[in-house]
Amino acid sequence: MKNIIIKDEGNYQVVAGNAISLLSNLPASIYELKYEPKQGFVLNESENNFKITKKIYGDIETITKRVFLTFEKRNKNLGILLSGAKGMGKTLALCNICSEAIKKGLPVIMVKENYDGLSSFIELICQPVVVVFDEFEKIYQNRSKRERDELDGQDSLLNLFDSAFNGKKLFLLTCNNDISLSEYLLNRPGRIHYHFRMHRLSIKEITEYCNDNLKNENHSLIPDICSIGARIPDFSYDILGAIIFELNNYQCGLDEIQEILNIDFCSKSSFNYSIFFKSGRKETGFDYLNSTSMHFKLDWYDENGGRSDYATINLTKLQWTGNIDGSLLLERKYINWVRDESEKDDFIEKIIFYPAREGYQSSINS
Repeated sequence: MKNIIIKDEGNYQVVAGNAISLLSNLPASIYELKYEPKQGFVLNESENNFKITKKIYGDIETITKRVFLTFEKRNKNLGILLSGAKGMGKTLALCNICSEAIKKGLPVIMVKENYDGLSSFIELICQPVVVVFDEFEKIYQNRSKRERDELDGQDSLLNLFDSAFNGKKLFLLTCNNDISLSEYLLNRPGRIHYHFRMHRLSIKEITEYCNDNLKNENHSLIPDICSIGARIPDFSYDILGAIIFELNNYQCGLDEIQEILNIDFCSKSSFNYSIFFKSGRKETGFDYLNSTSMHFKLDWYDENGGRSDYATINLTKLQWTGNIDGSLLLERKYINWVRDESEKDDFIEKIIFYPAREGYQSSINS
């Protein structure tokens, strides 16, 4: 057996000749990055192959195709950010992108810990690779150094994301809340080209998921589930899956499920709204509403931003319109608008609320 002497600058390492293979490129596989005191950085093949066995809903396939089309067109690094609350599909999108990367012959490197000198090591890799930071804000905090343990912060990776040295890289980051990200990452498409925001599920996704997973005898409840999804901020696959599990396994209704599940039905949700008057006038606006509240004062504003008028409404009477946009309807009889003398013959016919894909405010802080 012949020994191999490996020299790295002034350091020599002796290894058994039958224990190594010399490769010009990393094979397309999933690797977990580790740091060994004696060896330095090493890439361990992971058992996770990111194979997806379930049906994919929503825009994940579209996102994946866009990512790789752009990566192929560019001659430099490409940064991708997936943000949103847990259960919105970030992990599924990450898995789909990584699975497609393997099919295209790209190695995937998972970074799960904060390592000093990470940038220097990644830049040594002279081939296109995907580098994944799942829950990036937890691995690298938004500061230059953590006060207690002196670990690198997010800003230490800025040059890595910018660089195209030794082969372009696809950097894939996920985070639960983009507020925790450095200002030098957000609104910087040179570093993070795409920011895919994973918000509450659309009515189309809810309907399709229910059709596939809810027992046939419960399909009549799908419109009511859609109505719940339109009301709850950050309505996720986790929430939808929990509701379907209860309906499939127990003789219960949605009212009982809302009483016992660990879901905050009293959080404020963001809505765009349109107010329709008998006279043909229309007012529009945006507000955070708690759709389980009995009464709410809805204000609308003039073109200068001053409050123009208001109406008192009964939010518990909101009904899903049945439209694919998830809109909710409040009928005239649940709206109290105090008209002045010039408007005595006018009245509000209806108000339609359109769930905004962004925006969340906890009822605790209201």
